[in-house]
This record gives sequence, structure tokens and C-alpha cells, in this order.
Amino acid sequence: MDRKINAAAFKARCLALIDEVAETGQPITVTKRGKAKVQIVAVREKPKTLWGATKGTFKIVGDIVGPIVDEWDEEREVRNIKGRFDDPTARYAHDPVADRAGAKARKGGKAKVRRSPRRR
Repeated sequence: MDRKINAAAFKARCLALIDEVAETGQPITVTKRGKAKVQIVAVREKPKTLWGATKGTFKIVGDIVGPIVDEWDEEREVRNIKGRFDDPTARYAHDPVADRAGAKARKGGKAKVRRSPRRR
């Protein structure tokens, strides 16, 4: 339940009320002439890391360091480390170099405008 207090009473007991809100966590609404003006709410500390935020929400069961598969293929791992991968290489849908085969490199930033010679 929201507790309401007059601004004059809050001014007289300000520090005690702040300590009370911090301990109980119950907000206090400060009123002035019967209208709510501000609400005093306890500040909650945010955890510094993700691990602190998830503390107690999950439990690690089993071996988290070992391999995922039951049968570990040591030879395949050695081939992958040496660069002889089993997976096919990625291929592009088009060759980007072939698309620019007819283009010439420009020295300047802007393209020069060609004008036809004047006729007399």
C-alpha cells in the first residue's frame, strides 16, 4: 500500500523517512496541498556482470568441459587443425572480379565529361 505524507511533515523527518524506505522497500508519496508531487522509492543495486544477474537461476549439470559428442574423432580434429577441412569451401554466387573486367581505374575523384567538338 502506498503511504502518503505531507511535504511539511516530510521536510521535518526527511532522513528518517529515507532510511525507512531503504529498509522496507515501501514507497512514500509526498503531497503538497493534497496533490501528489513526488514519490520516494528505494534504489535497487544492479549487478555489475551478467553472472551476477543470473545468480541462482540455473544449475550446471554434467560435464561442461568435455566434448559434446560421445565418440571423439581425434584424426578429424587433427585434419581440421592442419587446414585440411572436411567441409566444402564457401562459394560466391558470382565472381566479383569478373564483373569489373571491362572497367578502367580512374585517377581523379570525378569522372570527366566528354563533349563533342564544336562545329563551325
